[in-house]
Amino acid sequence: MINQYIKKWFIAFVLSGVCLIGLSSMHNTTFAKDIDQIENEYNTKVGIYGINTENGKAYQHNADERFAFASTYKAIASGILLNKVAPSELNKKVEINESEIVANSPVTEQYIGKTMSLKALIKASMLQSDNTANNKIMQELGGVNGLKHELVQLGDDVSEPQRLEPELNYFDPNSKADTTTPRAAAQTLSSILTSNEMNESNLSLLKQTMIENKTGDTLIKAGMPNSYTVGDKSGQALTYATRNDLAFIYPKGQDKPIILAIYSKQDQKDAKPNDKVISDSAREVIKYLK
Repeated sequence: MINQYIKKWFIAFVLSGVCLIGLSSMHNTTFAKDIDQIENEYNTKVGIYGINTENGKAYQHNADERFAFASTYKAIASGILLNKVAPSELNKKVEINESEIVANSPVTEQYIGKTMSLKALIKASMLQSDNTANNKIMQELGGVNGLKHELVQLGDDVSEPQRLEPELNYFDPNSKADTTTPRAAAQTLSSILTSNEMNESNLSLLKQTMIENKTGDTLIKAGMPNSYTVGDKSGQALTYATRNDLAFIYPKGQDKPIILAIYSKQDQKDAKPNDKVISDSAREVIKYLK
């Protein structure tokens, strides 16, 4: 009698597990179909990698496809610099020369012949996507090769920085230059945000600039509930409708963030991006990652 009871209990347990696995699979498939629909609606390829660092839930769609990283890597460059220097070193003054000013430099162009602190350069790069500011940050890291070295130290041997602003925004689908994958970008940002080496005030500066950044308000932030805290760095290349966003997300009441990278591109070189690709994708994916 006892053996029969145990046998029935065991069968019920196994069947319930199968059902749960089936439901989970259906859940993944449902969201995959939703992203497929977004890709079809906007004639855009979307790459996504998201990880909830609190519960381990992950989502991926074209997660290992290469996309131009564009300005999303300003967050990575600033994060790496903040990981390397003490708070007092952020007061270091850097001269801004007229010959260094490139397109889309609304802050640094006001300081020609003057100096800016590293902290001011980080804020300009993160809050207003100032290209010259990011180039100056890259100089502090040792240029493109220095950034590549630091990425490898963080476990990222996928991302391929090769040029500075604004040239890096000319994406060529036949080249790996200045590309990354959603998986690599998300994992690198996660490594930076969870670094035990970064000073707490430096980490707060990085997070706050990403939260206060307004260039991505129509992207991942637009797909999140108002109760969520979202910090991001957006990117937009000049070719193939490249539009990206790299973010951390704190759902209300959650102590650890969701890291989410959404990258997009089209097949036509002169195609124009649509921010709704990113916001619509984020709105669907967050349902699974919570």
